[in-house]
Amino acid sequence: MRSVCSAVVTALALVSQPALAEAPYAVDGLIEDWGDAAPAWTDAIGNGERIDIGRVWVRSDAERVTLRFEVAQHINLQSANEVTLIIDGDGDASTGQSVQGLGAEVSWTLGRKKGTMWRGDGAKSIGQSDIGLRQAPTVSSGQFEISLLRRVADGTALIPGPVASLVLVDGSGEKGDRAPDEGAIRVALSDAAPPPPLPVSLERRRPDDVRILTWNVLFDGLFKRPAPFIRVLRAVDPDIICFQEIWSHTAADAADHVSLAIPEATWHGAHTTEGIIVSRYPILESQAVDEAGNYWALVDLPDDRYAADMSVVSAHPPCCDKEKERQRELDAIAAWVRDLATPGGREIPQGTPIVVAGDMNLVGSERQLRTLLAGEIVDEATFGPSRPPDWDGTPLADAMPRLAGGRDTYTWRDATSPFAPGRLDYIVYSDSVARLGNAFVLATESLDAETLMRYGLRAGDTLEASDHLPVVADLALAGARARAGSSE
Repeated sequence: MRSVCSAVVTALALVSQPALAEAPYAVDGLIEDWGDAAPAWTDAIGNGERIDIGRVWVRSDAERVTLRFEVAQHINLQSANEVTLIIDGDGDASTGQSVQGLGAEVSWTLGRKKGTMWRGDGAKSIGQSDIGLRQAPTVSSGQFEISLLRRVADGTALIPGPVASLVLVDGSGEKGDRAPDEGAIRVALSDAAPPPPLPVSLERRRPDDVRILTWNVLFDGLFKRPAPFIRVLRAVDPDIICFQEIWSHTAADAADHVSLAIPEATWHGAHTTEGIIVSRYPILESQAVDEAGNYWALVDLPDDRYAADMSVVSAHPPCCDKEKERQRELDAIAAWVRDLATPGGREIPQGTPIVVAGDMNLVGSERQLRTLLAGEIVDEATFGPSRPPDWDGTPLADAMPRLAGGRDTYTWRDATSPFAPGRLDYIVYSDSVARLGNAFVLATESLDAETLMRYGLRAGDTLEASDHLPVVADLALAGARARAGSSE
């Protein structure tokens, strides 16, 4: 059987990879950076009993192999599916393990979040960190990106090339789809160097940009592990902070800890049992959005520099399989933001910048992202009508920061978890009255020594602090009055 399948594999044409110099790319769930690259395989439509796999794209460099693929139905990549990626890393069916007619070196089942690697010493069960897995988006979708290392941590060449063969198969039943129907997708791998790191700048682009930071500190980490937080806060120098997972301390406690990093400012705090907002500017009003602890504050920006104050919601809907509970909290947040602009409701002045920031835990239906951005409320009987939340009747904008010095967008990572790094933390804002400046996710473990020294950081700071990374967005506000002597 191996020899027959090998013949079919060999008969397939090789697919070349896009030149990296022409299109640096990221694993972010978007497709713009793939340009007009031709798919490596276009699968027949309607031949999948449960999940119908469509087109598959593949590209590579000396470090990684990255796939983009489509499915006819919206699915969640990390749960409730049996879609499996099988890779013959050297394109030779006579080496590796015989799987689906390939001589496989690695197999990864997406919905089970686990896989197998075959080497000379036999089979080894692997997790996401073993293969450096990156994938996006975390919400349900009809298209995904998956990336894995060509060489794993112990130096083993997992996908050595120069040719690789791969198969995507839905293993959920006898009639599960397979791309391709027979044989394998064969691709010629590129050994070009990966794109160079991007320059790292943690500074504001304009002096009067208002800097928002959201950070899930992991079980009161701000107080249990203060040193890395102090170094990061000092380097980032935020104006308004939305903290999550401060359980046993008050907003005043949090403000005191922030003052250890930035003592030249006077810090103010407001909180419920969960949501905490800390600001270098006074807080005019504050209130719980719901019983779950999502929290709102109206921040008093200086009148001599800004034409309006800022409305901020710190959010932390529940994680993982709590889909209904998460949707309910997002509905409550959408209703709250809607009512801020409703005459006779919790009305704030027209044109007040709106920010919603926090650990959103968007790992389920993509409609929850629409609730956050576009105000699409699911339970309108309880929370009232849906309405786009920006002042001009449009959705809020997604800052979508990327890793400082990198191109990916994940904000959470845990090498011990079965879940791959993902984008859980968001900053969204009213772009009718605010313009995005610098925005980044800070992972000190990925910064070079010169950058760490420049900002007074240590390589292990964000790893020691939390499983979530600090997420930053600077907003230039409409009508802001620049400081004397400052420039755009």
